[in-house]
Amino acid sequence: MTQTRSNTPNYLKYLNKKKILQYLRKNNGLSRAEIATALSISKPTVSLIVEELIAEEWVREEESTVSSVLGGRKPIRLFFNPNAKYLIGIDIGGTNIEIGLLNVEGDVIGFDRLKTCDALETGLIETTIQKVNRLVEESNIPMSKIMSVGVGAPGITDSQEGVVVEAPSLGWVDFQLKSEMEKALKLPVYVDNDVNIAVLGEQWKGKAKDAEHVILITLGTGVGCGIIVNGQLYRGSSFAAGEIGYMVTDKNEAKEDYDHIYKGYGFLDSHVGGPSIVKRMEKKLSELKFEHPLSKEKLSAKLIFQYAMDNDQTSKEVIDETIDHIAFSLVNVVCIFNPQCVILGGGISKSGEWFLPRVKEILAKHLPLKTELFITELDRLSLIGAGALCLREHESLLKEEGGY
Repeated sequence: MTQTRSNTPNYLKYLNKKKILQYLRKNNGLSRAEIATALSISKPTVSLIVEELIAEEWVREEESTVSSVLGGRKPIRLFFNPNAKYLIGIDIGGTNIEIGLLNVEGDVIGFDRLKTCDALETGLIETTIQKVNRLVEESNIPMSKIMSVGVGAPGITDSQEGVVVEAPSLGWVDFQLKSEMEKALKLPVYVDNDVNIAVLGEQWKGKAKDAEHVILITLGTGVGCGIIVNGQLYRGSSFAAGEIGYMVTDKNEAKEDYDHIYKGYGFLDSHVGGPSIVKRMEKKLSELKFEHPLSKEKLSAKLIFQYAMDNDQTSKEVIDETIDHIAFSLVNVVCIFNPQCVILGGGISKSGEWFLPRVKEILAKHLPLKTELFITELDRLSLIGAGALCLREHESLLKEEGGY
């Protein structure tokens, strides 16, 4: 009878090794005997595997400060080492490219940033790789300890092939991002849409920690949406799930020839993105019969929000319209996916605590089901999400079925 991979001694040992490391990662400070009992694995097998894990630096041991109840030698306790391996996270945004070096518990231990427009001029891949290499070198971590690289890219991204199908902000069409990065870094690279990796970050370390059904909406130049259903990223049949920038939140206006803020951007992008807020404010100011303080300012969405929060009527009209579009898009998304929580991220969300009551009021009016609504509080969200993508996709001792 032919032996399958699943019942060979080496493979069974690998599964036990994986099981022990993952259990220890969640339950630090156990003895070998306690692990053997908890996982129903023989004590000799546990001891043998633990020695291997210690040699590979995944596990460290410490003598307990307390003796056992029977007296004698103090038991040896085992601890997961989050610095045994490292991950590189890269978030390619329309304005900035952020690069992070993380340990396998998602702690960002090194960080760098560069302007996207500068990188495009000098060669985005080459410039980013230079920054990555310098960051690793300055952190005094050997490249052999880097497990893999996670990259978030704007636009529609084929995560299986690592191809950016279309990213209008970068001028990319069918761009082979994964292969280009792997060629330069000589490391496994995993690529996904930037909002998809952000929602993975929230589920791993943020407001949606361990939730099975999560929606993340990012509000910036445009609008993005990351979706987790049954603990898994929902990407859609052609990797375009969550492209809610194309959602229509006013059918009457959509019938007209409305102002597309950028070529390729949708209705919602053109009504709630930062540039659209600026454009609508410029139009309002041009129609006023008096000189407004903002007429002399360099307008930005942040500045207009600040004036609205200070109760400037003109700014408030523009921002109220923006918030209404955001709220009605949330009504549509929530009634389709029924998530446990919705999290708002991106630049505009920084004013979220101020406009959240208005959004909640609209949701309560139009939805019979209750959904928690949060503003993200996670620093370096996309980089943490890129690390989460690595742990989900890279075949290693840390990869669990469907999770971390």
